[in-house]
Amino acid sequence: MRKSVNAGRVAIFAAILIISSIAYAQDKPAEGVPKPVPSTTEGKASSGESLYDTVKSGGAMMIPILAIGVFAMTIIIERSIFYLKSGMYSRKILAGYLSQKASASGAKYKEEMEAELRGETQIYVNRMEKGLALLNGLGNIAPILGFLGTVIGMIDAFAAIAAATTVNAKVVAVGIQVALVTTAGGLMVAAPAIIAYSFFLHLVQRIYSGAEEEIAEKIKDLPRLSSAE
Repeated sequence: MRKSVNAGRVAIFAAILIISSIAYAQDKPAEGVPKPVPSTTEGKASSGESLYDTVKSGGAMMIPILAIGVFAMTIIIERSIFYLKSGMYSRKILAGYLSQKASASGAKYKEEMEAELRGETQIYVNRMEKGLALLNGLGNIAPILGFLGTVIGMIDAFAAIAAATTVNAKVVAVGIQVALVTTAGGLMVAAPAIIAYSFFLHLVQRIYSGAEEEIAEKIKDLPRLSSAE
């Protein structure tokens, strides 16, 4: 599956190079003919393109990409506020939580106490993991949509070439621009989502390892159920 996706990407990048070469060959002036100098007003207009215009040029595929970006950022902000307010990422908070549950437990044997504390740890961790699976999914979907926008842009570019009598840079520029903008948009949305997910997952894994140490410390002096029988 991964090989086929990589092969598709290579094919699209090769197509971009081919189209660019065709456009360059058509626009290249003949020998002895001076190359036209672009006017100052055109240079200012192209350099003054706003971020909104750039995103808009990406086409309809930018709408779901931006929506995914909004959802992902909402989850990142909500999880960050939750961790900072609750302090659940701290092993000290975890130790106090497990100590409270162990004191309230009526378990007399090591196996019983271990089972109860593991269950409480899972409840604790479930609160920390809320929304992380969705964040990971959004981070993985965003570049796929960007890649789909790339394919759509290349289809439009080839259709423009087929319909045009003479091929020049303007004919294929729109399709290539859609391809590049959607790809960049998907990657820009995916990068912070994946980074945040990896960081949050690291905090959860630290809690898991800390819980194992705390549970082992709390049950070490209890008798085994098998010895009582």
